[in-house]
Amino acid sequence: MNIKHHPTDQTLMEYASGRMSQAMELLVATHMTLCPKCREKVAEFEALGGAALETANVMSMNTHALDHVMAMIERETANENVVFSEIPSIRRVAVGESITGSAIPSVPRPLANLLPDDVLSLEDIPWKSLAPGVKHYQLKSIQSKGTVRLMKIAPGVSIPDHGHHGHEMTLLLKGSYIDEIGRFRAGDVADLGNDVDHQPIADTAEECICLIATDAPMKFNRLLPKLLQPFIGI
Repeated sequence: MNIKHHPTDQTLMEYASGRMSQAMELLVATHMTLCPKCREKVAEFEALGGAALETANVMSMNTHALDHVMAMIERETANENVVFSEIPSIRRVAVGESITGSAIPSVPRPLANLLPDDVLSLEDIPWKSLAPGVKHYQLKSIQSKGTVRLMKIAPGVSIPDHGHHGHEMTLLLKGSYIDEIGRFRAGDVADLGNDVDHQPIADTAEECICLIATDAPMKFNRLLPKLLQPFIGI
């Protein structure tokens, strides 16, 4: 798989530090199952973060060690009868080797873990119609600001011209689209901020399937999509 578009270094650093929303975390983790380059970068950022934390701990040990230990003891004593449930982390799902070819033949593991058990491929997803030529499947199990959904776009169909009130990331899983930024194929990520307007169009004879994560609603530039936005939830 020839991946040309990746998450920005800032996005990968946020992922490595665990400061991302679950929606964005899911998309980056899914991309990493396909991209050795981004796996290596995240490993480097995690190593740098660990080294920085260790240095900071050593520097503060002399003046704050006793206070820190006593505070830990008090917290443990206060909470000894409290049971906390463990929250699974999407970013810690094991990633596999990169997949070769022009499309992704199966659902990557981080994404598959949030789909119904009978979904074994992208074609098994229980799609719902969103607009003519556009279907979607929203991942409601993600507890996060914003939304994350799968979208299937028929050949030649475009998403209305729009900008963003926040951060939007799109991971291509099948097919391709083209917009003002360039051409995106399976494995590519469009990592966009609120300064970008675009109108993606599925530009080949096969449908385009992508995973889209946002932390704020889209900002449509035409009247009809604006009027429909409250009903379609994007």
